[in-house]
Amino acid sequence: MKLSIIIPVFNEKNTFLAILDIVKKAPLPKEIKEREIVIVDDCSTDGTRDILAGIKDKNVKIFYHEKNAGKGAALQTGFRQATGDVVLIQDADMEYDPNEYPKLLKPIVDGKADVVYGSRFMGGEPHRVLYFWHMLGNKMLTLLSNMFSDLNLTDMETCYKVIKKSVLDQFELEEKRFGIEPEMTAKIGELSRTKGVRVFEVGISYYGRTYEEGKKIGLKDAFRALWCIFKYNTSRFAHLVKYAINGIFVALSQYASIIALVESFGMRSMLQQNIAHAISIEISIIVGFVLHSFLGWRYRFTSVGQLMLKVFQFHFITGISVAMRLVLFYSLSATGMDYKLNTIIGIVVAIVWNFLGYDRIVFKEKYKEIHPGK
Repeated sequence: MKLSIIIPVFNEKNTFLAILDIVKKAPLPKEIKEREIVIVDDCSTDGTRDILAGIKDKNVKIFYHEKNAGKGAALQTGFRQATGDVVLIQDADMEYDPNEYPKLLKPIVDGKADVVYGSRFMGGEPHRVLYFWHMLGNKMLTLLSNMFSDLNLTDMETCYKVIKKSVLDQFELEEKRFGIEPEMTAKIGELSRTKGVRVFEVGISYYGRTYEEGKKIGLKDAFRALWCIFKYNTSRFAHLVKYAINGIFVALSQYASIIALVESFGMRSMLQQNIAHAISIEISIIVGFVLHSFLGWRYRFTSVGQLMLKVFQFHFITGISVAMRLVLFYSLSATGMDYKLNTIIGIVVAIVWNFLGYDRIVFKEKYKEIHPGK
């Protein structure tokens, strides 16, 4: 078994040689017969590149970014260059101890795991005591990530992620900065549900550093992590939340557009209001299609013809929904049912129909991909 250790680097001249020396000497399980170290410099400006230029080791590969792109971009470069059976992420500072590689690799070399997270919040290893709000933010992000990914991790944001290369090759990564952590977790969670990928977690030590010592992650990265949790996860819970949020925006778009047409464009006669109502429905359908396509299902259209077909199918499902509501409303009204209860029943029926129709007809390929066998 061969291990690839990926080290993204940005302005780490004070710690890099020390961490590289520890990584080279770090103990490995006997099953690991070879290690390669893949260093990706993300356009350092503090002299780190001069240090890297002096490294001469056949087991160390060094790649350079000509523009600073972020940790995620550096990891993506490293993953593409890795040739090992197992890939391990190592930060270039001294916050994580490479001497703990054996415990991180053990579940994989024992044949029990495909992915291992090193958790700073479990086990009895030493931890430097630092920022309370950082810790709380990490735990909140992990909780939300767990809700959306259906995993049960204690530390989603950890640097130490060990992944079989065969698993890593099954998904594409997009995030360029620290958003790569929740993105990877979301995609590993999907593989856990759909392909039986086994995820383990082990406790590790943590020697955190202050901002004065070079810590880089900030508040904007926390907000980006929230967006990534919402964007990339595909579990049933995540899908329901996205569907609900999409529905709110669809309703708001119809309401805002009809108000704008009537009030701003003076469409006040009964005929004009009916026209405005029809236009507002069409606007809301287009908004719904865009949200469901690019946010809900993250669909990638390969041709104009495919796009037009999906637009037609989306209109077809929505048209049936409108017709069902009208028929149901008049049918229930004929029985003497109060209009309020009648309206609620119609809304519920429309929501269920739309949800099933969008999933099973319009975006059936994505649905089968995420729920194989259904």
